[in-house]
Amino acid sequence: MKSSKSKWRHIPNILTIARLLAVPVMAVWMADGKWVQSLVLFVLAEFTDILDGYIARRFQFITNFGKLADPLADKLIQMTALFMLSKGGRLPVIFFYILCAKELAMILGSLFFLKKEIVVSSNWVGKAAASVLFAGIVLAFLDVVAAVPVLWAGVAISLAAAVVYLKGYIMQLKKLNVSSKP
Repeated sequence: MKSSKSKWRHIPNILTIARLLAVPVMAVWMADGKWVQSLVLFVLAEFTDILDGYIARRFQFITNFGKLADPLADKLIQMTALFMLSKGGRLPVIFFYILCAKELAMILGSLFFLKKEIVVSSNWVGKAAASVLFAGIVLAFLDVVAAVPVLWAGVAISLAAAVVYLKGYIMQLKKLNVSSKP
């Protein structure tokens, strides 16, 4: 008889795949001006991000697929929302460009450090940035003027998080270099 662990181990990945599939649906709805439906889908997608992370960590269902696909799904839903909100005139496009550049730099940096087998886990600054960006995006969906200053705060925290991650990578690289010397 199979254990209950094997029965449920795919739920985090299923939630991540659902989030990936939600991205084009949300984009089409936003292009059609279906702001309420798009907002509901965005909030549900963000909720699945929290849920799949909790389930994966709590029950040790962490997979290599999840390690890659989960942050990809999270960034795709956020960046799509930012792009479409700017295209719909609800946000300046600068938020999309700044955060795209930051994410591209993070991806390239992560690949460099991954080759050296250095991984830095998420931290509270990154989670704070994600929360503030989420709030700003929701406000933009609702066409609330406060979305812009909230998103500027989210961008600032997000850039601070990037510095914290870079510092963590560099510290691990220094430890690796020190331990590999004869």
